[in-house]
Amino acid sequence: MAKLIAGLGISHSPGMGTEYDKSSHGTNFPPEWQVWFDGTRALHDAIGELAPDHVFVIYNDHLNHFDLDNYPTFALGIGDRFRQVDEGFGLRPIEDLEGDPGWGVHFAEELVARDFDLSICHNMAVDHGILSWMAYVAQPPWPFTVTPLAVNMIRQPMPRPQRLVTLGRAIGEIIRARPVDEKVLVVATGGMSHQISGGRFGLANPTFDRWFLDQLGPNAERLFDIPVEEYMRVGGTEAAELTMWFAMRVALGDKVDTLYRFNTFPKITGCGAVLLAPRAPEGVLQ
Repeated sequence: MAKLIAGLGISHSPGMGTEYDKSSHGTNFPPEWQVWFDGTRALHDAIGELAPDHVFVIYNDHLNHFDLDNYPTFALGIGDRFRQVDEGFGLRPIEDLEGDPGWGVHFAEELVARDFDLSICHNMAVDHGILSWMAYVAQPPWPFTVTPLAVNMIRQPMPRPQRLVTLGRAIGEIIRARPVDEKVLVVATGGMSHQISGGRFGLANPTFDRWFLDQLGPNAERLFDIPVEEYMRVGGTEAAELTMWFAMRVALGDKVDTLYRFNTFPKITGCGAVLLAPRAPEGVLQ
């Protein structure tokens, strides 16, 4: 059976990706972004050692593949390749993501069997929700295949935090049930604190970001009960994206070990990451 080896929660932002490109792929960052690059070195090394075969990514599209006329709550990508979308600044000098239709079909069938109403995309293009952080944690050519699941974090009504908890429980079961000898990493990306519109434009709360990261491993359940409106009040409108991290956390099971966590505030968006590993029951060897 497939093995769910770890979960990664990580923020995304357009600047994260463009600064990586301007740095000549990690050699010459401005000081505020050098802190983020240095802080993700431990993630890069840990994921390299974990060596996942497949990565399931829970993210949100920023009106680049979908638009407001048709913005699904959950949209699953199935295909051999997930191309990069041009977000208005030209294509970045990085490779597209390689897909695995076998995993995509497996997730589609099993999620629908659990009463998740999915939009299925056979020509999904992905934006900075995935590509902005990818080069910080892995080197192209990407050493794993990917299945992307886009979640509505753009317009009301958004899925409740409890719905994302249910999604995470299903994802964990679905991964562990597939009869293949492969290691799977679950990633949830979004946030952290930031607001990019309205009178509070530029709001961020690094203290809140740090608290969230501290709680997600040992005390995640207390996060699930907080209304999404409270995340938006304390962390800015786009802090709602953090509720996607609940799906990653729940997929890992009740008990986890925190392998690494880090946060900083380079510009506009709070940037942070946490790497968690499922803890085996006492007396059971992993």
